[in-house]
Amino acid sequence: MELLDITFKDLLNPEFYIVYGGLWLFLFIVYAETGLLAGFFLPGDSLLFVAGIYSNELITKGLRIDLNSEFIHLLILTVLVIICGVAGNTTGYWFGKKSGPTLYSRKDTF
Repeated sequence: MELLDITFKDLLNPEFYIVYGGLWLFLFIVYAETGLLAGFFLPGDSLLFVAGIYSNELITKGLRIDLNSEFIHLLILTVLVIICGVAGNTTGYWFGKKSGPTLYSRKDTF
């Protein structure tokens, strides 16, 4: 088994996630950036751009679907990104609603 030589520079490179992580890591990053507190350092916008370029490879390898249409593959990827973004946003909202009252439970009178 060969170990990857990963540097901090690689973690900021969006193509690194597409090549070594594939579709599922990409979708988790979209979810983490919108809903989790730890996803803020990930390259979100540039990762979306690179995923659009590699959408054909992501869908054929990630979902094992080959429809011979780059447009359909891009459409499937777009729907998956929307689902992960909405799910992450819902998770972030739920987390804020559950932890918010405990953080601000002190009653200040002005």
